[in-house]
Amino acid sequence: MSQEQAQVLSRGANWAVVQLPGRTFPGLHVQGDTFAALWTQLAGAARMLREDPGNGEALDDLDDAVRGAAELLRFYEAALAERGIQRPY
Repeated sequence: MSQEQAQVLSRGANWAVVQLPGRTFPGLHVQGDTFAALWTQLAGAARMLREDPGNGEALDDLDDAVRGAAELLRFYEAALAERGIQRPY
């Protein structure tokens, strides 16, 4: 296993913006349990919507997951802006 040091640019509750050596753009580190919960929510909503396209609970879960992803994206973008780093997109 190689030893590398990453620079933590910003830390949130269950995530951080991290700059890996040799990478032009920072990445977003998400704790495994947080990512697993998001995946479970998305996968469950997808399954329910395949079975019943009008399922309100599934749509609520999907909306909640989108809000969570948007929060992560805003956090990432704010960390880059604070350091004058252009977005990779």
